[in-house]
Amino acid sequence: MLSSFNQKLGEIDNMMKEFISKLIKAQELCHQGYTQSDTDILESAKDTLKGYTNSANEIDNEIIKTLALYGPEAGNLREMVGYLKITNELVLTAENIISYAKSNKILITNDFGIDKMPSGLDSLHKSALNSLKYVVEMFTREISEEKTRELYRSIKVEESKSDDLHSIIQKELSEIICKTDIDPINYMTTLKLSRKLEHISDHTNNIAKLMLFIKVGGEMEIY
Repeated sequence: MLSSFNQKLGEIDNMMKEFISKLIKAQELCHQGYTQSDTDILESAKDTLKGYTNSANEIDNEIIKTLALYGPEAGNLREMVGYLKITNELVLTAENIISYAKSNKILITNDFGIDKMPSGLDSLHKSALNSLKYVVEMFTREISEEKTRELYRSIKVEESKSDDLHSIIQKELSEIICKTDIDPINYMTTLKLSRKLEHISDHTNNIAKLMLFIKVGGEMEIY
């Protein structure tokens, strides 16, 4: 039978997984809205994350209550500290997804569809989504150290891929914007989409680093 403290940790794990599951759903809708140039789908992505700050506050308050009630030491204290930092990364990820959805809606309204966007943007969507799917697997209490490291490496690969894709897209759009007969507004907004997707992978990578710290130990490193 699990101790009360371990039960509480399991509850916090589940709260984290529920939050990330909403991020995954929202990101899937963003990709679908992008490929179909559908503003209603993008609005659904935003709706999926309604109340995300309240959810993050609930997680943090649960962590603080657990700290106060059980006074964990060593590894368990490390886990609590790591989780407090993870909720901030979750909030930042949600903000990037919502900002992406808003910007993409503007482009669609301006009749600036997928046919006018860089081809690498689709791969950037998929990379951000893959990172989120990998990271949710890390919130399993029985996960082994080997599996934790494997997932961390997979997320690192996606983050590196995301950085490369964003750099290529940035260069491509910069060359287009430099043309004097082109209205740069929609291309600047497209560049914002790329940046938001890259940031999602960055924040997911930060979460993976924190989960590695929680599960394995060592020094905390997310900056």
